[in-house]
Amino acid sequence: MRFICSIVLIGLLLVGCGQYKNPNDLTTIPQPDRMEVAYSLLKQATDALDVKYQKGQITDDQRMEKIREYSEELLQNVDQSQVPPNDLWQYAEILRISRKWVEAEEALLKSIKVPADEDRRIQDTLRLAQAEAHNGKYKQALETARKTFNAKDEDAAPILLACLYEIAPVIKGHDVDSELADLLKGAIACHERTKVDEETSEGKIFVSVRRFHIRKANTYIEQLKAGL
Repeated sequence: MRFICSIVLIGLLLVGCGQYKNPNDLTTIPQPDRMEVAYSLLKQATDALDVKYQKGQITDDQRMEKIREYSEELLQNVDQSQVPPNDLWQYAEILRISRKWVEAEEALLKSIKVPADEDRRIQDTLRLAQAEAHNGKYKQALETARKTFNAKDEDAAPILLACLYEIAPVIKGHDVDSELADLLKGAIACHERTKVDEETSEGKIFVSVRRFHIRKANTYIEQLKAGL
C-alpha cells in the first residue's frame, strides 16, 4: 500500500476535489498541474504526521523519515521539464526534503529567477544557500545567503533561522568559520530589525522568541571563534 494510505488520508485530501476525480493519484492529473497538487499532498501528509508525533505515536526521527519517503514517492510522478516556472519552488522544496541536494540546487537556481514576491525570493535564496552548502560549495553558500540581507524589515524574519539552523551546521568546520561568523552577525542584525504584526499569533510568537534565537546565534559565533 502506498505510504499516503497509511496516514489516514487526511480527510480525503481536499486538494482539487472539484477539479480532479482522484486528487490523491498524481498519475491521473495532467503533468503541468501535478507539482501544485503534489506539494499540497505533502503539506497535508506532513500535518497529519505532526499530529501523530505530538500524540506520541511516532518519534521525531520516524516523522522526518516518513516525510522524506513520501516526498520521494511524489517525485517519481512529476516530470521536472513540465513544472511551470511559478511552481519550481515547490519542486525544489520536495527535492530538499528528499535530500536530493544537487537537483534541489538546480531547481532553486531557476526558481529564484522568477520569484512570485519578495518573501519567495528570500526563502528560495536561503534554501539555495543550504543546497550549495550540502553540495560542498561553502563560500558560495555564504555569498548566496548574504544576498538576503537587503530584505526589507517586514521580510527579514526567515534569515537568521535559516542561517543558524540550516546553513551554519553544514558549513562549520570547513575552513570558512570566520566568514560564517560574519554571516551570522549580519543575520542577527536582520533579525533585530525585523518587523512583524504583533496582533497576529505568528507575530507574537516571533517577538517572544526573538532574543532566544539571537542568544543562540551569538553563542554559535563564540564557538566558531574558539574553534569549537
